[in-house]
Amino acid sequence: MRERTTGGPMPITSCHRLRRRIAAAACAAATSAAVLAVPLGGVAAAAPAAPAVPEAVGNGSGEPPPGGVPGVPVPSIAWADLGDGFQQADIDVPYDYAAPQGRTFSLHAVRLPAADPANRIGTLFVNFGGPGGPASATVREVGRLLFPPEVLARYDLVGVDPRGTGESQPVQCTGSAAEQAALPYATLADFPADRVQEEQAIAQVRAFAEECRTRNGDLLDHVGTLQFARDLDVLRAALGDSRINLYGLSYGTFLGQVVANTFPTRTGALVLDSVVDPGWAGGPPGTISWIRGGGAAGSAETLDRFFELCAQAGPPRCVFAADGDPEQKYAELAARLRTAPLLVPVPGEPAQPLTYSTLVGVTVSLLYDGAGWPLLGQLLQAAYSGDGAAVATVLESLPQPPTPEGYPNYPDANAAITCGDTDNPRDPYRYGEVGRALDATTAPYVGSRWAYAGLVCASWTGRSTERHTGPWDSWTRNPVLIIGNRYDPATPYRNAVVVHDLLPNSTLLTVDGVGHGAVPASTCAASLTTQYLLTGATPPAGTVCTQDRAAFDPVTTSAPTGAVRTGVAAG
Repeated sequence: MRERTTGGPMPITSCHRLRRRIAAAACAAATSAAVLAVPLGGVAAAAPAAPAVPEAVGNGSGEPPPGGVPGVPVPSIAWADLGDGFQQADIDVPYDYAAPQGRTFSLHAVRLPAADPANRIGTLFVNFGGPGGPASATVREVGRLLFPPEVLARYDLVGVDPRGTGESQPVQCTGSAAEQAALPYATLADFPADRVQEEQAIAQVRAFAEECRTRNGDLLDHVGTLQFARDLDVLRAALGDSRINLYGLSYGTFLGQVVANTFPTRTGALVLDSVVDPGWAGGPPGTISWIRGGGAAGSAETLDRFFELCAQAGPPRCVFAADGDPEQKYAELAARLRTAPLLVPVPGEPAQPLTYSTLVGVTVSLLYDGAGWPLLGQLLQAAYSGDGAAVATVLESLPQPPTPEGYPNYPDANAAITCGDTDNPRDPYRYGEVGRALDATTAPYVGSRWAYAGLVCASWTGRSTERHTGPWDSWTRNPVLIIGNRYDPATPYRNAVVVHDLLPNSTLLTVDGVGHGAVPASTCAASLTTQYLLTGATPPAGTVCTQDRAAFDPVTTSAPTGAVRTGVAAG
């Protein structure tokens, strides 16, 4: 099996900015996943059969025009060689689909052409989530690791930076990376832990939103998910394909749902891994997008699972189980840090505080990959013991995310897409009310973290000129494969069940495991996904896969053990 990378992008933390080495803990779990996502390599695929995407079908009677809007020009694409077989292009699509022959929007894409063009199925678009995460850089850096040779032989792998992200006319809300770094509440690098910090956060996000509108103008109204879904259909036509094939992870599953419900007759192979509830887009007044999307619920369930499995494993596999119950120890640690942060030494620099909010943010980030749970246990034990030097040692052992070149666009694009696409309260104090209520009831510690993730939307003036708010239950021409982990800190398993119930032509594949990104940790799920991409065949109803290695299991070099159990109830 190929080396597995961590899975799933971090949807609500711009972790390049939690504060130097302490920040690296959140960054390593989240940002690395956005850069090295979803490898399906090393699995035995079924022999190539009938392609999932019938090439003979064109835009005949009953098919909508490209982009779903009459009069949209289909661009010609001039691919430029990047070396090693990769190509790149900048492609013009309509800036506003209400005026399809007016201004244009430039999208940046990177392609790895199919290795066996004579048996090419089509283009496989990939979206790794966010919102705000670019796709082109990931495909360029690790494209050959994302899928096995069988898939790469028959699909052109294409990563397109969504509108406002990466190199697709990126949103920039501040004058420099240093200015952006001074706004931790606006960029989701931190969240308020008391009323004084709440006032600071409200003032900060208001200034951030105002500057973002001033700098970007109506760009903020044209970076929405529906607009990008139309873009993908235009690119499909430009690439000569009859169907849209998409592998979407996290927020990429929301994009996939918009594609499926906007272009149901043109849906080809569509994989939704770690599913966002479509309620993220809109809901009752006073509700918050990230809470509706299930982030608080998923983090609470997964943290409880961490406590449970840590206690079962015990030291040395989970050192946080030493001398007490992990859940009780975490409560004690959180209470201490609320009143007195722990100073963590940094060589050659002033010591950095490990605060309550940093503890929560780092905890949630390290829940994203079960392979990192032993390190989370070490970090918590060091902090519980009051040993700042030991905390620093654990932080330094985490993989470091790459330093972005130039301006780090992700936090700005995340705000622009989230606030432009979703309904959120205009009262800035509502976020703290919701968060504190969740902290006290169903989502201890993590409720405020997820609620405050939407705070910037209270002051945001950008709004997508068009949004998809339903229906979510269209019959797609080809079956949709939905995949979810039982314990996911960002997109709870219940989301996958909800979307499966909504999409009548879908199959739910359950992975009995932990983390965000179901496929990377399960050879079973990877193999079934490969089979689906090559043949269009979905697993039998009720199929449940296991992960190759359970949380807190020792790392070995033995063959993967992820297994499939068919006919097991998925609920």
